[in-house]
Formats: sequence, C-alpha cells, structure tokens
Amino acid sequence: MADVPYDILQDDSRRVLKHRRVRRALKREEIRGDWDDLFREPVPAELETPYPLDEAGLARNATIQKKYANRKDNMMRAFNRVQRYMPELMRPGCEPQVVFELSTAHGAILEVARHYGHKVVGNDFANFVLTKEGQSSAITRKLGDTDFERHTDDFGFEIAEIPAEQEWAYRHITESVNIPMKVFDAGALPYPFEDKSVDVTICLQAIEHYCHPDDWADVVAEMCRISRRSIFILLNPMHHKYHEVEGYEEAYHKARLGLRNYCANGFENVATHMHWGKAQGFKLVAR
Repeated sequence: MADVPYDILQDDSRRVLKHRRVRRALKREEIRGDWDDLFREPVPAELETPYPLDEAGLARNATIQKKYANRKDNMMRAFNRVQRYMPELMRPGCEPQVVFELSTAHGAILEVARHYGHKVVGNDFANFVLTKEGQSSAITRKLGDTDFERHTDDFGFEIAEIPAEQEWAYRHITESVNIPMKVFDAGALPYPFEDKSVDVTICLQAIEHYCHPDDWADVVAEMCRISRRSIFILLNPMHHKYHEVEGYEEAYHKARLGLRNYCANGFENVATHMHWGKAQGFKLVAR
C-alpha cells in the first residue's frame, strides 16, 4: 500500500464513495451518537408518546420534514444531545435553571430540560435558507441587514410586519406540548431579553441560518449578554453549495476557529465536540 501513488488512492476512495451502501454506512457511523444507547438510560416514557395534535396539526405535520414529525425520534436525538453536550442539566438534584434555545423547531431539547426541572423558553422565526425563485438567503446576509427582504419564507408563510406575529413551521408542535416561545429574527440584534436573564443558551445547527459567518461573533456576543452560566453552539457541517459562494468557506472556518479559541464577553470555550464526524460543537462557560 505504501508504494501506491497518493492520487490513485484518492481516485479509488472516490469510486468507493459512489456506492450507495458505502455512503449509507458512513452516514450511519456519523450520526450514531444521536441514536445509540449512551448510558443505558431510556428516554422517559412520557416524552415518547405522539404529539397531541388536532386535525389541523396533523395536516400541518405533513408539511415539515418527516423525521421531525415523529416525537419519539425527536426525543431520542434530543435526549442524547443533552447527555453529551449539557449533562449538567440532567444531574440528579441539580439546581433548576432558565434554559433558552434559539431556533427551537419541535422543542425536544427543551422538553428534555423541562423534564429535569428547568424553566424553558424557546425561539423560532421564518426560515430564509432556500433561494428558489431568486429569493435572498439569510445564509449570506449581513447581521441586521435592513435591505434583506422576503415576502414569504421557505415554507410559504407570509412575512409579518411585526416579528412577534410571525407564523413559523413548528408552531403546531411547540404549542401542543406547551413550550413557551419568543418569536423573533435571530439575525437581528438585540434579542428581546434583559442582560443575564437566562442561565443557559442553546443554539443547535442554527447560527448559519441567521447571517454570514463574518458576523457570527456578534451573535455569540449577544448570547453572552443574555446568559449567566453557559452557552452551547452546534454548527451544521458546511453545505456543499456554499463552497460556490465566494469567501464563504474561508469565513466559515475562521468563525469555527474563533469559537474554539473563544474568550470574550465574560465567557470562554472549555470544550470542543465532534458531531457527525467534524469538530462542530462548542461549550462556552462564564469565567
């Protein structure tokens, strides 16, 4: 093997990756942390019952990604993510905290936190990721860009003039399980919270939906402003489409390195986590 030229090895790797079964096996390995039985502790049974949806809610469930319409699956992922990234929220006898999550979606993370005695509040807003029909994407917008304008979001919801009145894709689910919500655009500062008004801020695979990576440091600073104890940020792996956006890849990796080295606004990064095969998770704690 040592005598085989590197470029031939690379070509062989590309050919192998074209096989569907190989790709599926690699994907399963990447995401197994979301599904494995990590500590032989089952998801609480009361969190695995179907969402208590009415007829309209069931119809609306058909408009979201199928994997996010199933409460049992959502809970397994959320339960494992809290175990890996925020175990202090599950510790027996832990002090109740105020846990805030940006871009809550179906709210499973907050359901887990609430089960362990914490006060929770979520956030959501319109989705501005897709660029069909020439619409602008929030992926590349400047933070607080007043020229960024969309008439409908990725799900077809009309954009409300008053952010707090905005319709969002997962409202039927969060309302069915009574998650208190604050509806606002996380790509515009400041957030509607007083200084140090929450203990823990969580942002899972969402910050890239708010603005260009050049401005992520300002978003993190805002999380620091409202948080007393800790912040957990999990990035999505960079989508292959964004390699085509000039300067995006460089900015993405610069922002990721900035999170690894974070020490500002009274917080410092104390742990970097692997997720889906990449270093994408960052735990910031108050100094």
